[in-house]
Amino acid sequence: MVHVKKVEIFGFKSFGFTNTTVQFEPGLVSISGPNGSGKSNILDAIIFAMGENKPKVMRVDKLRSLIHDIEGTRRGPKIARSSVHFDNTDRKIPVDSDVVEITRELDESGENTYYLNKKKTQRSHILDLLDMANAGLGQLNAVQQGTVTRISEFTSEEKRKTIEDLIGLSYFDEKKSESIKQLDEADRRLEIALAKMGEIKKRIDELEEERNQKLRHDLLERELNRYKAIAAANKMKVISAKKSTKETTLDELNQEMTSLDSERTVLRDEISILDTEKSTLMKSANDYSQAKASLDVEISSAMEQYEIDNSAISASKKRLEQINTRIPEIKIELGDIITARQDIDIKIQQIKDSLESTNEQKNKINTDLELIDLGRNKILTEQSEAAAKQSEIDSKIKILTRQLNDVQLKLSKVQNEKNESILKITSNSEKFTQLEKDIVELTSIESKLESLTNNHRASISELKSRIIKLKTRKLKINTDMDELGFILEKSDKAANQYESKIKTVKGYMQEDYTVAKLKEDADKLGIDGLVYEMISWDKKYERSVLAVSSDWIKAIVVKDFATLLGIAEVARSKQLPKLKIIPLDAIPKFKLTLPNEPGIIGILSDFVNADDAYSALKTFLFGNIILTETRESAYNLSQLGYKSVTLSGEYFEAKNGTVVIDINSKISKLTKLISMSSDIDGLFKSISLIKKYMLKKKHYLKKLDDSVQSYSDRLSLSENNLTSATENYSNLKSRINSAKIMKEQLATRISDLTLRNNVIKSEVSTNESHVESLLDRIALVEQNYSSGEQTRIATELLKMNVKKSDIEKRYTTIMNEYRDKSSQLTAMQTQDNREKSQVSRLNEEEDSLNSEYLEVETKIQDLEKQKDPKREILEKLREKEQVLISTSGSSIGEVQEIDDKLKVLSENDKVHTTQINNLERQSDSLTRDLRDLVENEVNLQHILSAFGFDKNMETFDVETIVQGLNSELTSLSALNAKAPETYLEVSYGYRSMSTRKNSLEEERNSIVKFIEDIEKDKRQTFLDAFDKVDKEIRLIFNKMTGGHAWLELQNEDDIFNSGISYLIQFPNKPKRESTSISGGEKTLAAIVFVLALQKLKPSPFYLFDEVDAHLDAPNAERLSTILEERSKESQFIMVSLKDSVIQKAKLIYGVFPKNGVSHVVTYKDKRMPSVKSS
Repeated sequence: MVHVKKVEIFGFKSFGFTNTTVQFEPGLVSISGPNGSGKSNILDAIIFAMGENKPKVMRVDKLRSLIHDIEGTRRGPKIARSSVHFDNTDRKIPVDSDVVEITRELDESGENTYYLNKKKTQRSHILDLLDMANAGLGQLNAVQQGTVTRISEFTSEEKRKTIEDLIGLSYFDEKKSESIKQLDEADRRLEIALAKMGEIKKRIDELEEERNQKLRHDLLERELNRYKAIAAANKMKVISAKKSTKETTLDELNQEMTSLDSERTVLRDEISILDTEKSTLMKSANDYSQAKASLDVEISSAMEQYEIDNSAISASKKRLEQINTRIPEIKIELGDIITARQDIDIKIQQIKDSLESTNEQKNKINTDLELIDLGRNKILTEQSEAAAKQSEIDSKIKILTRQLNDVQLKLSKVQNEKNESILKITSNSEKFTQLEKDIVELTSIESKLESLTNNHRASISELKSRIIKLKTRKLKINTDMDELGFILEKSDKAANQYESKIKTVKGYMQEDYTVAKLKEDADKLGIDGLVYEMISWDKKYERSVLAVSSDWIKAIVVKDFATLLGIAEVARSKQLPKLKIIPLDAIPKFKLTLPNEPGIIGILSDFVNADDAYSALKTFLFGNIILTETRESAYNLSQLGYKSVTLSGEYFEAKNGTVVIDINSKISKLTKLISMSSDIDGLFKSISLIKKYMLKKKHYLKKLDDSVQSYSDRLSLSENNLTSATENYSNLKSRINSAKIMKEQLATRISDLTLRNNVIKSEVSTNESHVESLLDRIALVEQNYSSGEQTRIATELLKMNVKKSDIEKRYTTIMNEYRDKSSQLTAMQTQDNREKSQVSRLNEEEDSLNSEYLEVETKIQDLEKQKDPKREILEKLREKEQVLISTSGSSIGEVQEIDDKLKVLSENDKVHTTQINNLERQSDSLTRDLRDLVENEVNLQHILSAFGFDKNMETFDVETIVQGLNSELTSLSALNAKAPETYLEVSYGYRSMSTRKNSLEEERNSIVKFIEDIEKDKRQTFLDAFDKVDKEIRLIFNKMTGGHAWLELQNEDDIFNSGISYLIQFPNKPKRESTSISGGEKTLAAIVFVLALQKLKPSPFYLFDEVDAHLDAPNAERLSTILEERSKESQFIMVSLKDSVIQKAKLIYGVFPKNGVSHVVTYKDKRMPSVKSS
């Protein structure tokens, strides 16, 4: 166990500049000395070395005042040094050494230096090491002179704060503060996240609207394109029909033109024949000049043909040279192109394969789209039809829907309330059931505790009864002993006195002596008693009675005369001096008649009391005595021969002048005294026996004290157990009461919730019926006006749109892929076609050149061949010209006939020509129309191909639909083309923010739960400490005073904003608050509080500086007993002037001043003082 082993003091306060060493041992160590000797400075030196920096705690104004200042003439540096050696064999101080030495030096400049085992260190390091061993300055282990006084004046809040500081609740407050900061930050982050989510939600709503507009625009465009394709298909069908008709008409016209042209050809042939004949006749009929001219023309023509042939031959030869040069160049170009086309063909084949796969997907999607479009077209047609009706019922449905929404909202609220009510009922029922189980368990425990408490109480009652009996017996014995002592004291004195008195009585009071002696054998002698023992009277008549019976008041009364004789014989035999005897049977019976005189009260016997058996005695003594009011009346009566007596005791004899006056006489009862004369010797023997008896009783009293102490210990143990059991029982009762109250509250709550649930059920039923009614009305309105088609159409259209949207997304993806591949294929095909075209062109060019070469060669040969006939013709024409010149003649008649025929044929030819021309114009018009129709058809086919349709698609009149779609499309202006993509991105961001928000909420909830756990731990830690201190206070206070003391929380619901009441109840006093008791009681209560607080964190050693100064001797004794018990667990170094502490201390130090310097003397053996150091 860590304890202070040694303290070395140098230049500290009253200790001079010589090293003073004080050795300590475990257990209770006492330091004592006169006031001002410096005994408390030893404790100050210990706490100074441990790091105390508060001057007031060490009872100085500043730290430099700790340096010893008496020896002012000393040379050298002035320092204050204190070294404390701790036993550390158990290593509670985390230093690997059996002894830990802590040294502190303070120089004149106020600088402090700390050493740990001779090595310099810091104060904080020292404090940390001591705190680890629970030996720090904050453990309430150093209790100074004023500490108890301050604690006795603590308010309820200060008491609570003291407990909090000792158990370190500030740690929980720091954790709570940090958690609250984290909670604030989490709230801010959550608030920011919610604000951002609000903005994003607003943006999502805007984007959703823009996306819907864009999707609607795309849908309208696709629909418009489809309807345009349908319109184009319609036009194509019309154009195809017109084209077919015009082609038929054109064929008929061509056939007719062919027929007319054939006829005209025949006519022209006839005309030509006739013209030939006419020409022949004209030639024969023309004169020489005409023939010559004609012949010149022929010759000129023949010469021209001949020259042409020569030129053609020359040109053909030049062309052959060019062809021979070009053909090798073409072959080289063809080789290069073929090599390039091989790579292109491979790439084209790959792209075609990919395109074929993509095209299959596209065709499948197109098929799906066609099916969906067919369905959508059908739905849209139905929607168009239903749209006309929809506007009529919108207002009605809107009103009903608004009402339905309100009712549904109300229904939702009521259902939520119903669900919450059911949950609450279920939860409360479970709690109720659990409470019932808990109450049963607690009741069972209560009965056990009650039984245990009763057993303890019975045990305590039995022990108290035994203790009381023992104490009563002890008290009785003490009382008896006191009485016996008193008796012994008095007996010895009285024995001699009685002896002398008896001798006196024997000499002078013979009658009393005789009576006393005879009464010793009263029963044997038949004595009934003495007169004054057998009669009685009121105080008022005492003087009268004693005046009359003064001679007979001590006479012996017997029953008869024989007894009288026997007694007389005994008296003679014992030689007794004198006696008077009254035999009752010898007394005559008579009744005195009162005279008629004033002042008479009555016969005196009437005013004396006696038993019926002794009534004759009254008659004998007082039956003839008249009691009067005044002396005169008595005297008068005596003169008349009556005995009389006054109330004042004046007795007059009859007819006699003698008077007996009783002023204040008393009956001397010496009988008892005289009867004791025979026992005087025995009295001395009894005194001796009583002394022996008292000695035995003293030994017995010691045994009783041991028994009482044993029973008291058992009683204390039982009372502690009873206190614990009572507290548990009280707490259990409180818990049971709380549980029962909670049970009643839950029952009430469940009942209220059940009633409310029934009300809610009726409200739910009412609202549900209202909702059903509104739904029926809405359904009826929709059924009456649109037969529910709008909902169905909307649902189906939504499904179709969703499907189409999905398919279109796929189609867009595939089309993009298809377009990319098509673009690649087109580029490759274009390049391939370009190469093919080049190859074809080159091949064609080569073939053309080859054929041309052959043709040119053939042409040259033909021209060569043609040139010779033409030359021969030219020669013949020359010859003919010679013959013509020689020949002339004509035939006019034949020419006229031929002219008539030609005229008829010409007319017919003109008619046919006119007809043919008309037909050609019609044919040209039809051809132009057909060309236009074909061009339109090609354009329409391009449109259909662009939209993915063909001319065989189903068609109908779409003009109205197209107009409606165009108008709607026009109304959708200012579109956001990227709205769908942005909507998806922002929605994803919103979901991420929602996840973040949930994470922040979880974080916030975890922080809140952590704060609640901190509060619970803090409360539980405080309550555990409170219970421990309360238990210690009860135990210590009961040991010290036999009374009761305890702590109470002023507000259990708000512990840390309320205080702690410290209630005190001294024996045979009412309970009071600790601040409302006397000064000495306050000190006692404060010491108990300190001792209880020290149990919270037990320190290995404690320093007490005259804490018992204000305690009286019994309480100081009890405190020393408690400290002695505790010193088995911790070391107690106590400055005290009380004998009880010094007696129980294992080691005692005395401190005395000499020349202003404190010196220490050790009394280790208590019997052999020796100077330890000076």
